[in-house]
Amino acid sequence: MSTNTISDKSSEFAAPDFDSGSTNLHEQFLSFLKPFASLRLTVVLFAMAIFIILAGTLAQVNKDIWVVIDEYFRTGFARIEFKIFFPPSFFPNLNQENIPGFFYFPGGWLIGFLMGINLLAAHFIRFKVQAKGNQKAIGWAVIAAGLLLTWVVIASGSNKDGFQETPLLSWSALWTLIEVGLGALVLGGIWLFFKIESFRKIERWLTMGGAVLFACLLAWFLSQGDAARFSDSSMRILWQLIKATFAGVVLLAGCIILFKKRAGIVLLHGGIGLMMLSELMVGTMAVETQMTISEGETANFVHDIREIELAVIDETDPEQDQVTVIPKSILLAKQEEVVSDPKLAFDYELVKFYPNASLRRISSLGPEEKKQAENPATTGIGKEWIALPTRSSAGTDSDGAVDTPAAYIKIIDKKTNESLGIYLISLEMALQDIGEQVIVDEKPYQLYLRFKRIYKPYRVKLIDVRKDDYAGTSTVMNYSSDIELVDPTTNVDREIKIWMNNPLRYSGETFYQSGYHADPRTGKEMTTLSVVTNMGWMIPYVSCMIVAVGMLYHFMITLLRFLGRRERTTEATAVAEFLPPKEKDEAKWIKKKRSKAKLKSCLIPALILIVFGGYLMSKARVPKTPSDEMNVYKFGELPILYQGRFKPIDTLARNSLRVISGRQDYIDENGKTQPAIKWLLDTIAKPREAFALNVVRIENLELLHTLGLEKRKGFRYSFDEFAEKIPELSKQADLARKAGRGKASLYQSQVLDLERKIGIVDLIIQSFTPPNIRPESARDDLIEAIRRHRMLDRRNPPRAIPPEESEGNEVEGEDDQWQTYTYAWTRDLVKASFSNDKESEATQAWTKMLVAYAKNDVGEFNKEVRNYQKWLEKHQAEMPDASLSKIDYEAFFNHFEPFYYSSVLYLIAFVLVCFSFLFWHRPLGDAAFWLIVLTFVVHTFALISRIYISGRPPVTNLYSSAVFIGWGAVLGGIVIERMNRLGIGNLLASVSGFSTLLIAHMLAGDGDTMTVLQAVLDTQFWLATHVVCITLGYAATFVAGLLGLFYILWGTCTPRMTADAGKEVIRMLYGVLCFAIFLSFVGTVLGGLWADDSWGRFWGWDPKENGALIIVLWNALVLHARWGGLVKDRGLAMLSIGGNIVTSWSWFGVNELGVGLHSYGFTEGVLKALALFMLSQLAIMAIALIPQNRWWSFKNREA
Repeated sequence: MSTNTISDKSSEFAAPDFDSGSTNLHEQFLSFLKPFASLRLTVVLFAMAIFIILAGTLAQVNKDIWVVIDEYFRTGFARIEFKIFFPPSFFPNLNQENIPGFFYFPGGWLIGFLMGINLLAAHFIRFKVQAKGNQKAIGWAVIAAGLLLTWVVIASGSNKDGFQETPLLSWSALWTLIEVGLGALVLGGIWLFFKIESFRKIERWLTMGGAVLFACLLAWFLSQGDAARFSDSSMRILWQLIKATFAGVVLLAGCIILFKKRAGIVLLHGGIGLMMLSELMVGTMAVETQMTISEGETANFVHDIREIELAVIDETDPEQDQVTVIPKSILLAKQEEVVSDPKLAFDYELVKFYPNASLRRISSLGPEEKKQAENPATTGIGKEWIALPTRSSAGTDSDGAVDTPAAYIKIIDKKTNESLGIYLISLEMALQDIGEQVIVDEKPYQLYLRFKRIYKPYRVKLIDVRKDDYAGTSTVMNYSSDIELVDPTTNVDREIKIWMNNPLRYSGETFYQSGYHADPRTGKEMTTLSVVTNMGWMIPYVSCMIVAVGMLYHFMITLLRFLGRRERTTEATAVAEFLPPKEKDEAKWIKKKRSKAKLKSCLIPALILIVFGGYLMSKARVPKTPSDEMNVYKFGELPILYQGRFKPIDTLARNSLRVISGRQDYIDENGKTQPAIKWLLDTIAKPREAFALNVVRIENLELLHTLGLEKRKGFRYSFDEFAEKIPELSKQADLARKAGRGKASLYQSQVLDLERKIGIVDLIIQSFTPPNIRPESARDDLIEAIRRHRMLDRRNPPRAIPPEESEGNEVEGEDDQWQTYTYAWTRDLVKASFSNDKESEATQAWTKMLVAYAKNDVGEFNKEVRNYQKWLEKHQAEMPDASLSKIDYEAFFNHFEPFYYSSVLYLIAFVLVCFSFLFWHRPLGDAAFWLIVLTFVVHTFALISRIYISGRPPVTNLYSSAVFIGWGAVLGGIVIERMNRLGIGNLLASVSGFSTLLIAHMLAGDGDTMTVLQAVLDTQFWLATHVVCITLGYAATFVAGLLGLFYILWGTCTPRMTADAGKEVIRMLYGVLCFAIFLSFVGTVLGGLWADDSWGRFWGWDPKENGALIIVLWNALVLHARWGGLVKDRGLAMLSIGGNIVTSWSWFGVNELGVGLHSYGFTEGVLKALALFMLSQLAIMAIALIPQNRWWSFKNREA
């Protein structure tokens, strides 16, 4: 096939040749650059960047992300409409379209250009080479070697065959070298610990802490063997980062020789410049396309789903088709004008063009629709079908659909200028391979309005495409495609497998597994591969590690300098041993007196630890059930498969009751508190009794009125109380669904919430209730039972019955999967009735347990639970995916509830801290500190437990992010307290620990907090690096904000903040900000690398990505404002509080927009809390604006 493309370039311009003089204008040049090197300009540019990113994020609510990228980020000036600042999810009662007006603002490219100028100017003006002579030459030589190595690393993305370069060593050998490297770090840390002088305690313990951390990591790797090694796809990423880090270290060595103490800043700025260059290259040269192939078929072209073209195809030649393509730019350039081109056999006029349209049969239109619809078509398919314009796709569209343009085009005879008819052409038709036939001079041509095609020198055949779901669910675990790649130009003919997070890189292009589709009629499977052309894909990897190396070096030098100053101030205490004899005796007396005081001050902390340590041990103790009570705890350990993972049935009970009732326990009819597992047993074995329990929480007064209920304390009701109103509830639920997401009223939202609660209970009952098989109609009842099972299976029910081998043969088909008790009971009935197959022992055991419970037979119930547990242990080998030890441990974890009791102890520690500021400062302060340490140990234990149970790194969703942010903030508070012992660290740790665990508790209301991950997120490496790093960045930014908040409130509301204490708080705040920008930057860029490895776009300007970038920019703004002298102590504290607002926006705010690739984090009902939190931070910043001489503490100093 040959293709002609009509060019849209009307002219070309050549750059003029300017003759530059040779006069040395060095001084004038530096004088000219000086204003551009200003840190004030840097801060302004950071602020402008934050604003344009925020505006671009909000604009995605109503516009496609690619439109936003072009209009906001990859442009010189952005036209910003006022209405974008009032998103519907935030202002549901406000019509955006009624908000007029707009303004122009510098776009992303202009701001980036100015940042580049500012960066270069700063280095010309302020960063001078300090080396001289041979040292200078050596420094430049090392940098030259580093630059060469950097280029080699970037170029290593592809080898001479076009495929991604592979390491000389195998992945296993590389992993061994990593373990050896960890061992070397451990030994080096131990050696350094003994090498550092004894009075430099903080440096010594930091060194030993690092050595212990690396030792634990190494011990874990060695103990787990091959199971601990990253997958090959993760090792590939790790290898790229290792190469990039090595290049960064070489460059750092050269910078140290040349720039001395400023080497880290020079290097990190160079890495930032390289990253900005990468974004420029992507914006101007990268091409994102898709390749869609059905199994067994071959494709040699890709299509760009953001561009369309009109293809005119002459199919008369049996050898090849002659295709003439009219690009979109030409097609739309002259609407309603006759266009003539020698490459076409006819002239044409574009009569109508719709950017997005749907096709409808004219006969299906109503009278009003026919009046409003305009159909210019005079021939062809347009006489039966009509294109109806629809709004363009927006970021909030849940279906992720792309626009499907349509057009009406008039075909004109070149010779007679007579119209040959007006035709309807549509992308929707082209996707079904339906074109419009035009006959000119008795020669037929096919017209297609299709996605822009780009033909390739290679061809790809789809051998097989696979969709893997998590067991018992329809949640996708992985997509994969087996392809054959044939490229005659490079003599390549290979079979390759592509799957999620494991792309194929070939000849400057990257193939990503993007989608899967199975035709519902034929069952034919189809794969969608994203094909991205980006020769510089390795640049972000290199720039990330260059910045990380430079930033780490600079901040470590700053930290060591700070610690050195602190240690020098404490060295005076060592002078006592050189005192004269008389003064020595006095010193001994003082020391003895201090020892007695210290002993007294230890009594309260010791007592606190003993009391609360015993309290925690009592809560962790496994309950012992009396012989005359049903052992529901042991029943709760029984395994089920639900929501894609194996868990104890106790987890199902707790999560279900938490959603329904807002609690994990309930009050029975006798006023006694009962566990969730007893409610579950009542529900499945004695549903009539369960329906009388007050467990359904209904808070909305309008909904209570609809159900005929009276308001009561606790807002909990039984199902029996509103059973008669279920039809009315269903009616209201249907109306609420029609209102649509984001448009439903509070009442309608509560209706849907109650419907969901009823659905959970119904799902549980249906999964554990055998069908009623009547002897007189057994056949019909069985058919109905099978039909109900299929309907139930689509709801992904909890499955309690494991697969079993029958008569020595392996199970096959549906029987090799875990099944609901309902289905297993029905299957056994069929077996007993029509064959001699043995009934399932697991099903029989469940039947006996439920019957015994229903009869209140305590002894029989406990005996059957024990028997079934023994049976499970005996058949553990047949259930390799269901680890009974892990399931038992999860049941213990549920019973212990360590996060809940940690939050209680953090609150108690906060009370102790507050009292320590009033009296007994040291004893109560120490008691609070050691209570926080004890609670932190429990907090850490709980995190490790979640890692063990889920098999995942600590952060996988919003709930776990709250838990982990709290953990990081508490750790920061402990470190701060040990460094200054002012009580500030205690206050920070207790407040952050309690508040984040409270947030986590609120987030747990949606059910299971250890759910399985979507396919693209299912990668241990990125969860352990990007997610952990960026979450710690959140924690550090919050810690800095809390320190700023403490500085302002301490200074304004109390008389106790001395000048030295205030300076100490600011020093801590500055240090935490340094950690925050390091962690948030590295975490954010690692997220970009993950995106590049998942869907081929390092930075896609997705709202969640933008939120993370805003945090980085805000922290950079604060630090540069401090370095430039724009703010002093008070200003630094105020800006750090602004970091709380920025971080909360990134953490929760962008989720509320319901936009983007990360919209899985959408959480209902947090808007009010988020708004109140932001307003509180703004209020404290407003308090800080009070002149400092009016602050209470400053008044005391003046007095």
